[in-house]
Amino acid sequence: MKIKEAVKFINGTNTAFAEVEDGDLIIFEHNRVSDDWFLRFPTKAKTWRSIIDDEDCLTDVEPQDLARVMDVVQRLLDTPVKDRFSEKKYLLVIKRENPFCPKYVSNIITELSGLGFDLSIDEKEARIFSEKELNQIKKREPSLAPAIDAMKEPAEDKDE
Repeated sequence: MKIKEAVKFINGTNTAFAEVEDGDLIIFEHNRVSDDWFLRFPTKAKTWRSIIDDEDCLTDVEPQDLARVMDVVQRLLDTPVKDRFSEKKYLLVIKRENPFCPKYVSNIITELSGLGFDLSIDEKEARIFSEKELNQIKKREPSLAPAIDAMKEPAEDKDE
């Protein structure tokens, strides 16, 4: 289970609310009105011993919501730490002399002489690349690595 997915599950309850802050998944009663959290899960935790609880802040959480929170935490613990985080995604953007008119890479084509780029002025047509894909391209075509690094722009939440 991914951390982002865990937050969605917990925030789907009636009486618990979760958010990620400073590397911890923090779970509150209702919504975050104060700093009264009842569970603090370090996102890299491997055992229940790493989790901090404050039962005094658990007064208004419904039993079925608490059960869901505990299930989500167990599912996170069952997930290897490296698999809990979403892979970084990027757009490749060619910045031209006019900064108000960038071009986006919509496709990379393998050609006899190397790689070719399809470009678009519409960001909606831009292809979203994973970090893994870009690393594979850079390994295959090392001379393009500096250009790819210069063109990379984070594409957080654009593919959801």
